[in-house]
Amino acid sequence: MKFETKRLAMNLITIKDLEEIHEMNSFFEVSEFNTIGIPKDFSITKKMFQPLIEEGLNPQPKNYVWVIRLKTTNKFVGEIGMNLKPAKYSSAEIHYSLHPRFWGNGYAKVTVKQILKYSFESLNLHRIEAGVTTGNTNSIKLLEVVGFLQEGVRRKILPLRGKWYDNYHYAMLEEDYKALN
Repeated sequence: MKFETKRLAMNLITIKDLEEIHEMNSFFEVSEFNTIGIPKDFSITKKMFQPLIEEGLNPQPKNYVWVIRLKTTNKFVGEIGMNLKPAKYSSAEIHYSLHPRFWGNGYAKVTVKQILKYSFESLNLHRIEAGVTTGNTNSIKLLEVVGFLQEGVRRKILPLRGKWYDNYHYAMLEEDYKALN
């Protein structure tokens, strides 16, 4: 399964992508607001992503991870993923990380919109959720720009670098998506 936008290609993660994912996650700027932290070595990254690679081989995966690359050069930009909840909830949660050298180019916005389109138009989901650390202003801005609504705060739920942090809970409903498109 793959998607293309004007500038980007998104393909399901493979073992060949792990070195670039590891390198991206080694930047403090990337790990600052995620619970993964900076992996100590490549084996940790491989152990973390191997099940997601295998999951992507299933005919109907419950977890997706797409690697984002520039169409013109095939350079690694980042990754975006989606975890489906049990079918009766008709919902999923998305997450994304981009390499810092590609921040500020609109790539996250374009890829999140592509995943929303797939989620609502192909998978016919009812709801897409996203969590974001309250201090992650760039991600908050992105979610709000594409149409997510903040639904609340989960207090001290995220363990980051030995401390507990609050998390905003965002969601977009199918009717929100249709109103925007």
